[in-house]
Amino acid sequence: MPTNLPAEAKAKLAKYREARTHEEKIKALEEAISCIPHHKHTEKMLRQLKKRLAQLRRELEQRPVKGGRREEFSVEKEGAAQVVLLGATNSGKSSLLAAITGANPEIAEYPMTTRRPIPGMMVYEDVEIQVVELPAVLTDGLEETSMAYRSLGMARNADLIAVVLDASNKPLEQLRKIVDMLEDVGVMLKKERAKVILEKKDSGGIRLVTFGKFHGSLDDVKELLYGVGIRNAVVKIIGEATLEDVEEQAINESVYKRGFVILNKFDMKTDQSEEVEELAARLGIPLVKVSIKEGKGLEELKRLIFESLGLIRVYTQKDGVVARKPIVVPSGTTVGQLAYLIHKELAEGFKYAKVWGRSVKVQGQRVGADHVLQDKDLVEIFAP
Repeated sequence: MPTNLPAEAKAKLAKYREARTHEEKIKALEEAISCIPHHKHTEKMLRQLKKRLAQLRRELEQRPVKGGRREEFSVEKEGAAQVVLLGATNSGKSSLLAAITGANPEIAEYPMTTRRPIPGMMVYEDVEIQVVELPAVLTDGLEETSMAYRSLGMARNADLIAVVLDASNKPLEQLRKIVDMLEDVGVMLKKERAKVILEKKDSGGIRLVTFGKFHGSLDDVKELLYGVGIRNAVVKIIGEATLEDVEEQAINESVYKRGFVILNKFDMKTDQSEEVEELAARLGIPLVKVSIKEGKGLEELKRLIFESLGLIRVYTQKDGVVARKPIVVPSGTTVGQLAYLIHKELAEGFKYAKVWGRSVKVQGQRVGADHVLQDKDLVEIFAP
């Protein structure tokens, strides 16, 4: 059920949303938290708001003084997609990065070796995928590190999150804690029952668009959003959702990310392997077992990364000459969308295309712009 916040708390949250500086946001959030009553329906919200407050304070402390330099904690995306390795210290993230990309991160037995994001480029068949090792979010004792929420913030913007578990150090507890920490910053890995998209607007009031079933009303949504300072927005609901799902999106701005679990060092003795697999299955995310020491599971890991990204490769042909590199696009891409990606004028002048591959029954079949492509299809587009 929704948290039914008191009016004063809603006003403070609205003030927080309108704040522009870190100082203003921190003050408004402190005041909002002090106004929210403590009971079972507000427990999760309070935890999330407190985490956000701590994150804002850290960001304020880390900002450079006048004339100083800002510490680099970002990696520009390259390749077809960006995948991040997220885990506890000494879980083997650096060794994994080196094994699948050829990068040379510092690898040591002592904890917290990685202090900034380290990128590498993985090549899967003919696709380049960027893999980034993030500083550890948990210590050996499975406590949060000082850089945890900077790493989690970067994971929020990645295309795919790989949770790396050390099979020799309470992997089940690692997975539970990392999933909770991700949820605290609004990142959901579990298979979504419903998808709520909140698009803020400059005018037009609150509109509700439902593709599925919503257990609530437009008036309920208006009351909820007005209470947290949102006056104009389009709320899109895909699947079956409740008012609580809308509240989660409005307050925590949650995003669902593709993810999977890497159970590293599985060659070492662990009594939690089955429990980890069961939890990953309940979350609806894949799991792969890897042993860097024995060189096992690496090819399966590369394949899983590519498949989890939901990408396909499309090869183009012109006058019988096939392009050397494929165009990497999301699964479900149509011929018309491909034409637009190649060139706007090609899409505008589109007449038809010929396709070879798994998406057609007859090789070289003539198709229209709405034809959906599959991995490794070959396409020749015809336009004036």
